[in-house]
Amino acid sequence: MKIAIAAWGTTGDVYPLLALAECLIKREHQIRVCAPSIYKEKITQIGADFYEVGTAFVLDEFHKILDTMIAMRDPIAPLLLIAKEGILRRGEKWHYDCLEAMKGYDLVICHSVDIPAQEAAIKNGIPWHTVTYCPGFIKTPDNPPYPFPNWNRTFNSLVWWLVRLRLKYSVDPLFNQFIVSIGGKPRAFMASDEIYSPYMNLIAASASICPPANLTPNHKYTGIWHLAQPDYTPPTELKEFLADGTPPIVITFGSMGGSDGKKTTEILIDAVRMIDQRAIIQAGWGLLGTQEEISNIYCTEYVPHRWLFPQARCVVHHGGAGTTASVCRAKVPSVVVPHIGDQFYWGKLLYDFGVAPKSLPRRKLTPERLAQRIEKVLETPSMTDRAKKIGSQMESEDGLTTAVDLIESFPLSQP
Repeated sequence: MKIAIAAWGTTGDVYPLLALAECLIKREHQIRVCAPSIYKEKITQIGADFYEVGTAFVLDEFHKILDTMIAMRDPIAPLLLIAKEGILRRGEKWHYDCLEAMKGYDLVICHSVDIPAQEAAIKNGIPWHTVTYCPGFIKTPDNPPYPFPNWNRTFNSLVWWLVRLRLKYSVDPLFNQFIVSIGGKPRAFMASDEIYSPYMNLIAASASICPPANLTPNHKYTGIWHLAQPDYTPPTELKEFLADGTPPIVITFGSMGGSDGKKTTEILIDAVRMIDQRAIIQAGWGLLGTQEEISNIYCTEYVPHRWLFPQARCVVHHGGAGTTASVCRAKVPSVVVPHIGDQFYWGKLLYDFGVAPKSLPRRKLTPERLAQRIEKVLETPSMTDRAKKIGSQMESEDGLTTAVDLIESFPLSQP
């Protein structure tokens, strides 16, 4: 098949799609990845055809938006900001670039919130599949939306009804206004239901850590997707640091962090010092870390999670879907510092499983609170025991093969 993949989002959104693209290429499908220029090198490395779409990524602008979202307490408010600033403000160019890029292709695969790409596929008359990393946003009476407790199916259905109603009158008008502006047809209950493909929505998450639920037939669990890492040779300094003492605390906020990386770094260093632990701090998009030499703390750029996480006592992270899966697969416990969106869902899930203490929202991050949570993990061996059990369960999953099998079984003759 000729498959066009629209890669919208931060690294945690894009890299799993690139893993899928690489697997599809190995099955001899012709793959084009539509993405901003910052991902070009990675896309060409896996052998896909790169097609630049959208506008150039500006890190300072991203940080300002993230700072605003971190301060928000209403869970719907960040969704509105993501819709306005992250998807729709430059959505017209993204849409028309994708419209051109997808011509002549058999199938389109895109993120469940990538409305501009979805509408491009619809306009081109091409069937489209969506990908989501968080099943907690999919309406089901078996589980309530975050943060509500799971009392019973009747209660869950009522809460979902209320959430759908609020989304319909807050987020949906933004999306539908955009869709109409580019000549598309508005969708009903969009943010809660119709962001997902009616053909197939691939859930790139592990059933080992997600609550069971009966979902409609278009939703398909696959297991997690991880981009294959080339052979990694760590710097000599990093190897020496790891060999020079007890396993460290690894701290990574991935694409998160906000604009004040220096202040955040000071909080992290103070927390580690309070409990006299060794730590590795990854820079990420938040530009964390310092060039100063600090006893028992090693600051570094990106180090592959598969190589680094298994060597940690625990991982302090933002709770992104991909990072959460990587930590679980590494069989180590977590301390989750959620910044936005589904990160709060994953933090609660890890807490419920007993592999992490209660989440520490980014807006409440202080050295004292972070130190207390790390100590909680270190003083609770059962968290490590449970993490090992979950990691062993995840080892048997092959999410990419499952996803490709589902894609290949899809009848392209569907309208």
